[in-house]
Amino acid sequence: MAEAGELMLRLDPEPSHARQVCRLALQLFELMEPLHSLGLEERAILEAAALLHDIGWSVSGTRHHKHASRLILEHAWENASPMQVLQIAAVARYHRKAHPSKSHGVFSRLDPPSREAVRCLAALLRVADGLDRSHGNRVARVRLQLDEACCTLLVQGAGPCSAELWAANRKRQLWEEVFGRQLELRQAPGGEDGCLPAEKP
Repeated sequence: MAEAGELMLRLDPEPSHARQVCRLALQLFELMEPLHSLGLEERAILEAAALLHDIGWSVSGTRHHKHASRLILEHAWENASPMQVLQIAAVARYHRKAHPSKSHGVFSRLDPPSREAVRCLAALLRVADGLDRSHGNRVARVRLQLDEACCTLLVQGAGPCSAELWAANRKRQLWEEVFGRQLELRQAPGGEDGCLPAEKP
């Protein structure tokens, strides 16, 4: 969504992190298609929410996820429906801290199918956000090994990825609730710290 990108550039103090989280979230969306069965509209919602998940930092680092949700709701969107805006705001709100709950205002305003989509997209966004813990764009790509009991994500990058794996692992609970499978994160075979060697200039 071009409109989300413009809002990100105006409000996010660190747009490179938002872009990296967005890239990884969309990778996860594609990899997990066999389990979520969501479509292009939900993909666009995830893209917008990922780009905007940290704009709350322009208000305060404290509760920045809630500030991000409020800023999204207050924005005069030209190319998104009211229901899409609610979903974008909800997914961004749930990139950290509490899980989706009908006791929360933005989530309670969604219809049941939209609530399920938000839970799924928030689960993906949480892990993607963890995978850029260092804000260093260290993770290049993610591969998936899927079986009936487990989702194993193989993380490949161009430097040490231990902080990213640690953070994504801390954010796995919603993923496991939504997809009904344990989430494991591993470093792919490669260079230092299990990551791919950096490309030569």
